[in-house]
Amino acid sequence: MKSDDLKYYTEDNIHPGFSVDCVLLSFHKGKIKVLLRKFALDDYYSLLGGFMFNHEDANQAAHRILEERSGIKDVFLKQFYLFSDPNRTITSQNKDYLEINAESENEGKWLLRRFISMGYVAIVQYDKVVLSKDAGETLKWYDINKLPPLQSDHANIIEKAMDSIRMVFPVVPVGYELLPEKFTMTDLRKIYEIFLKKKLDRRNFQRKILANDCIEQLDETVEGRTYNPSILYRFKSPDIGLVF
Repeated sequence: MKSDDLKYYTEDNIHPGFSVDCVLLSFHKGKIKVLLRKFALDDYYSLLGGFMFNHEDANQAAHRILEERSGIKDVFLKQFYLFSDPNRTITSQNKDYLEINAESENEGKWLLRRFISMGYVAIVQYDKVVLSKDAGETLKWYDINKLPPLQSDHANIIEKAMDSIRMVFPVVPVGYELLPEKFTMTDLRKIYEIFLKKKLDRRNFQRKILANDCIEQLDETVEGRTYNPSILYRFKSPDIGLVF
C-alpha cells in the first residue's frame, strides 16, 4: 500500500479478504537485512504489502508492490506460505490507523475485516534497490536478527520466509542473488551461516565451495586494504547448492 492507502485501495477496486506481504531480503555489511516500512504516526513497522486489485493476480500484485517501494522489476520472487489464521490481524492497530487517516466515519471500514495473506519472499542485491521517497512513510533496512516492533503477524511471516529459504537452501542460488559480481569468500560464508543458523569452518567451507566448481578466484583483492587484503571471487554459475 502507499501512504494514501484509503485513496489508493478501496472496497470496490480490490479482491475482498486477500492481501499480499513481501519479505524483501538483501545482504549488506555482513548482515541479512529485510526492508520494512513505517507509516507516518504509526508505532510499528510492517512488510512491503498491500492488496490485489480486481484486474491482477497475486504475482502481479506482489511485483507491483515491490516495484513501487524498491524500484525493482527483475527480482527473485517466490510464494512461500498462505497466512490464514483467523487471529493473525491485530484489529486494534487497524483501528488506530483509521482514526488517524480516515476522513469520515465509514471510510476504510473494510480494513477491519478478516484478511488472508499470501507471503512472498524476494532476494535482491542491496545496491540495486532504490527506496521510494513517499513523504507519508519511512522505508528502512533492518538486520533480520534485530527487528523493530512489527504489525500484526509480520514477525511470523518473516520467520516463515527464512524457514522456507532454509529448507531449499541446497538448491536455491541464494548467494548468487544477494552478492555483487565480485565478492569475498567471507561474505558468501556469512550468508550461509545466517540462513543455516550455525557457524561454518572457514577452510572447510572454502574447500567445498571451490570443489563444486561454481565460482572462480580472480586476480583481484578488496580495494583499500594494504594488509592481508581479501581475494575476490565471482560466480561461474548460479548453481551453488551445497549441504553443510
